[in-house]
Amino acid sequence: MAIGNKIIRTRYAPSPTGLFHIGGARTALFNYLFAKKNNGDFIVRIEDTDLERNVEGGIDSQLQNLKWLKIFPDESILNPGNYGPYIQSEKFSVYRDFAKKLIDEKKAYRCFCSPEKLEKERELAAKEGRTPKYNKTCLKLTDEEIKNKLDNEESFSVRLEIKDDVVYEWDDLIRGKVAVPSSALTDPVLLKSNGIASYNFAVVIDDSDMNISHVIRGEEHLSNTPYQIAIANALNVNKNIVYGHLSVIIDETGKKLSKRNMELKQFIEDYKNMGFTPESINNFMFLLGMAAPNNKEVFSLVDAIRNFDINKASKSPSTFDFKKMEWISSEHFKLMSDSTFISFTQPFLTVDLNYLQDKKNDIILLFKNQISYGKQINELINKTFFTEEKMKDFKKKFEFLEEKETIDLVHAFLKKIHEVQNWNIDTVALAIDEVKKETTKKGKELFMPIRIFATHNEHGPELAKIIYILGQHKVIENINSFLKEV
Repeated sequence: MAIGNKIIRTRYAPSPTGLFHIGGARTALFNYLFAKKNNGDFIVRIEDTDLERNVEGGIDSQLQNLKWLKIFPDESILNPGNYGPYIQSEKFSVYRDFAKKLIDEKKAYRCFCSPEKLEKERELAAKEGRTPKYNKTCLKLTDEEIKNKLDNEESFSVRLEIKDDVVYEWDDLIRGKVAVPSSALTDPVLLKSNGIASYNFAVVIDDSDMNISHVIRGEEHLSNTPYQIAIANALNVNKNIVYGHLSVIIDETGKKLSKRNMELKQFIEDYKNMGFTPESINNFMFLLGMAAPNNKEVFSLVDAIRNFDINKASKSPSTFDFKKMEWISSEHFKLMSDSTFISFTQPFLTVDLNYLQDKKNDIILLFKNQISYGKQINELINKTFFTEEKMKDFKKKFEFLEEKETIDLVHAFLKKIHEVQNWNIDTVALAIDEVKKETTKKGKELFMPIRIFATHNEHGPELAKIIYILGQHKVIENINSFLKEV
């Protein structure tokens, strides 16, 4: 589909310098949603020009976790279309040719300044309280001086000349009108001294080659945009490209989310391994910068596409709230069918169920309305079935446990349990109900004593279900052991 006469093509362009981060995942999701909402194409391009920082497995982490999130690119290195290559390291010669073209057109120039000289200039600027900017030393070199340096095989980078008195403007999808004067910019490097294209130079060429219509990315790229517009103008490309910059993601202290904060899980691989569902993670990421559609905070990816409106994206920082993510995940589990929930959760089950093994599916379903992520099933099972409190501790908390009415109620329940012939949830629930009628107790006065004596726990899932799963013999054993201590 086109907006106006423009065919929609968005891109997610990660660098393989680390694992797939929640910030990058949100960027991918928003580009995907915008493209799909407008019947456009979503492209994944690998930007691997920073050779020193690339890590082994970085590309796989991006592509495999996108697949897990069910964010499927229309074009990528795995399913190329007609606009490749889809990885920058296969285009080094292309970038060099464009740099040579700009030099020939006098729009760019060779810079022979050494890293040491440039570093001294940066230090001096910082000392004087100035913004570091290249002083255009090499722009002033004569043709003869340039030839001599080339003949002497002096290394050089290539810089774009930023003209004075130019204002670089764009109508940001999220922030509205943005204008940056050229006086705030330096002459950017297009090619590094090793012949590798800089980030901004490669991006502009790739966006042009891939016919990208909209660039939606994080707020941290705002400072790159005027440089990319300047480079695009010099190359006479990307005249109609539209930019949008998403809000920064902050932690609960108000600081920008940092990958170095190891206390906070921020990588998609973490969520996958913990047992979150891709649907819940997409749901959560949608709300990092976008209001809940129709005031409904739990929704599917299909709903997200249907309700996506980039014009409603927030400029304000978005808070990463892990508890909110857990809540959203728990709501998605509740929406699952029982069979789907069992199938999803079983691979995360590592606790030894011991004598309860034959009731594995019943135990898993017991926590369907409590669980936030798959691995949590082990903690819940351990706490409910294999962590028993002692009666002496209960007696310190609840004086009523030693009262005659309580003891009579427990004896009445024990009698009913002995009498149950066909052990199932319904017959257990009936036994509880009969005790309720005989003793006229209800609510906490009824359920708390039964739960403590029968399960040796103060809290837990639905009482009849947990008693059924424990089994008739175990429940009788539990009650008798506690009756001896009161």
